[in-house]
Amino acid sequence: MKATSLFVAFVATSAFTVAAAQGSDDCSTATLIAGQGGFAFDNLTATTGTQGQVEAICLFFGNSGINNDIWFDWTADITGDATVSLCGNTLDTKLATWPGGGCPADGTSLACNDDSCSLQSELTFPVTAGTSYMIQLGTFSASAHGTGTMNISIVAPPDPNDCATAPSIAGQGLFAFDNSAATTGLEGQTEANCLFFGSSAIDNDLWYSWTADITGTATIQTCAQTGVDTKMAVYPGGGCPSAGSSLACNDDSCSLQSSVSLAVTAGTSYMIQLGTFPGSAGGTGNLDISIVPPSAPAQDDCATPTVIAGDGLFAFDNNLCTTGTEGQIEANCLFFGNSGINNDIWFSWTAPASGTAVIGVCGQTSLDTKIAAYPGGGCPVDGSSLACNDDSCSLQSELSLAVTAGTSYMIQLGTFSATAFGTGNLSIKTFTGTNDHCSTPDAIAGQGSFALDLSANTTGLEGQSEPTCFFFGQSAIHKDAWFAWTADVTGDATVSTCNASFDTKIAAYDGGGCPAAPAIACNDDSCSLQSSMTFPVVAGTTYTLQIGTFSETTTVSAASFDISINPAPPGTAYCFCDGTASVTAPCGNAGAAGNGCGNSANAAGANLDGAGDAVVGSDTVVLTATGLPSTAFCLIFQGDNNNEAVFGDGIKCAGGTMVRMGTMQAVGGSVDTASMGVTVSVKGGVTAGDLRYYQGWYRDAAGPCGNFFNTTNGYEIQW
Repeated sequence: MKATSLFVAFVATSAFTVAAAQGSDDCSTATLIAGQGGFAFDNLTATTGTQGQVEAICLFFGNSGINNDIWFDWTADITGDATVSLCGNTLDTKLATWPGGGCPADGTSLACNDDSCSLQSELTFPVTAGTSYMIQLGTFSASAHGTGTMNISIVAPPDPNDCATAPSIAGQGLFAFDNSAATTGLEGQTEANCLFFGSSAIDNDLWYSWTADITGTATIQTCAQTGVDTKMAVYPGGGCPSAGSSLACNDDSCSLQSSVSLAVTAGTSYMIQLGTFPGSAGGTGNLDISIVPPSAPAQDDCATPTVIAGDGLFAFDNNLCTTGTEGQIEANCLFFGNSGINNDIWFSWTAPASGTAVIGVCGQTSLDTKIAAYPGGGCPVDGSSLACNDDSCSLQSELSLAVTAGTSYMIQLGTFSATAFGTGNLSIKTFTGTNDHCSTPDAIAGQGSFALDLSANTTGLEGQSEPTCFFFGQSAIHKDAWFAWTADVTGDATVSTCNASFDTKIAAYDGGGCPAAPAIACNDDSCSLQSSMTFPVVAGTTYTLQIGTFSETTTVSAASFDISINPAPPGTAYCFCDGTASVTAPCGNAGAAGNGCGNSANAAGANLDGAGDAVVGSDTVVLTATGLPSTAFCLIFQGDNNNEAVFGDGIKCAGGTMVRMGTMQAVGGSVDTASMGVTVSVKGGVTAGDLRYYQGWYRDAAGPCGNFFNTTNGYEIQW
């Protein structure tokens, strides 16, 4: 009785000590704590000891030390993975753990951490119930020290004796087991296909959640791996199995040991129940798992291709396919330094009509594909490919091919280099119109009216799911024709079918050929049932136009569409005498917004503006000054920097190296470089990429400030 009372008193005292734990400044007198929970710490007065300062695994940000460190001697209450965390505190902490038993020796740390959660620390390490460990808690470098809470938790390892806590294993190989102390569970004891020698039970059973690494036929066995009289079963993965769900079961396949075989899928998990025949003793051994992959399909060989015909989607699977010898050195298949097509499969396809066939996997797989087409009639000879493509739509492939009705073609589909293989669909669609597909558009240029004939056009696959084309519940454009249009000037282009007599729908894309990016503009009904869209364009740049109908049932007729461009200005006005410049009007003669300073004839001031294309070599820029005294002489000049300063009755905006564009007497208060006979880029000696600044200087004898001359605003041009 006295011994019992003494034990209770000791436990109570220990519990109280743990609750009040603060940490010791000396590892030889570490504070004793045990179990899981929150433990207070205080290193306000702690010094930096000599132990635990040179650990390699504690080297963070060039420093392996732990400053102002305090020590705890902690005993784990269960076996598992312990997490010691200072997250949620405010100090810049650093933390390490060591084997228990006093001050640690250098190089023996079990785990160390500096910044796991912001500037706080957290670490995890395996522990055994009843074993003590030293915990070193401090700060990084010379960071502030103080108080806080250290939280300790333990996650127990999976228990194979219970299907609810089955440990995870994966792949193929030998997996050790020990069911010498296992009990017999309730699950998997009444399976019909486990009935051997009058019993369906599996005694002393262990459970494993196993994930297959490849697809094929798995063999799971204990043959030659143990002396235990084993019995085993396999179930679908996902936890404890339901009654009657076993996929395979075996008792004696090889003497008293067991073996089961079943079809498995890569990445899929299965529950394995391993035990003994009822009444037999448990023991140790290995579970042996191997998988034999299925054989490659016939279409892995060009001599036995899959025969297909017409348009549609055709499923493919090259998971098991090898890389053949044919079609590996085609010149037009050379992309990124590689002409081969890996893990290739073959189709023999017959065209349903004459025209352009679009063959690809865009939107039909996630694989990095490569595709080629050859004349039909068996395995191709080297150099005979008709078309080949690697990346047409992201990493997927698509090619266009001129085909003849009733003629067969060989299609080779595989992956680029050693990339992953898998499944998807091969898409084939045949177009009969001349501009019926984005790969064969009509080339047009400039502005004007262009003929539109959709009578022979079908509805293609590209440009049918653009978010900007979603009108009245659908984004498709039917019976679509394609045009590669090149802009002749820079500005805002308007494409319109407003003169058509049927219900149209139109879209525009950057670049030529089949669109590789979202539409930059789209419209359904802008002018009654007809369409009009406006988008910015750059002179000399090609854009793809898609023009079709809203509905598949729309009746079409001969029509036209119009293209016009509202030119963009060649530059930008700047340096205004309206209070926005860095200097103010010289004598209170501020001009109107966007102009120079007020003059004798115009209190709003003179203005310099530009028009045309600022393209060196095809310059059409015209600079025009307005708002001058009616017959004043005006000089338009160019500078190479912006240098704002008071200048006469105005503000000088262009500085640096000056070039005179020309001088002319105003007519009605206006002059321009065109009347001066000047080509601005030539006169200014500019090259492509130059940024130049322009301004007008003019005489004003009766000017408001008495300086006899004034200036316009500035105008800058990026050539």
